[in-house]
Amino acid sequence: MKKMLNRAKEQKIDSVERLRGGEGEIIRQTLIAPEDSCGKFKMCAKLTLNPGCTIGAHSHMPDAEFCWLLDGELLIQDGGEEHIVKPGDAWICGDGASHYTKNVSDRPATFLAVVVK
Repeated sequence: MKKMLNRAKEQKIDSVERLRGGEGEIIRQTLIAPEDSCGKFKMCAKLTLNPGCTIGAHSHMPDAEFCWLLDGELLIQDGGEEHIVKPGDAWICGDGASHYTKNVSDRPATFLAVVVK
């Protein structure tokens, strides 16, 4: 049986350099590991981008990524247009669409990212 509860003190925190060809280091806190997701998630994590950090352009097919900004501000590309997102804003990318994320502010930005199969 898969575990259902992943306490904060047990969550893996690591850093990823140049995620998807982006710039800088992303801090990733895995909330639910793929093997504990009943086969539903490729990733369920809280991501933190420091100022100047980016996640490079990438597409989602056949999966999809849902994001929800918790703190800070980010510049995202959605449908070929750039948008500034603020805390509480949510976005999704799937069906082969491409997106990228940049922290163009002067403070860290943190968001929930869930990639579903």
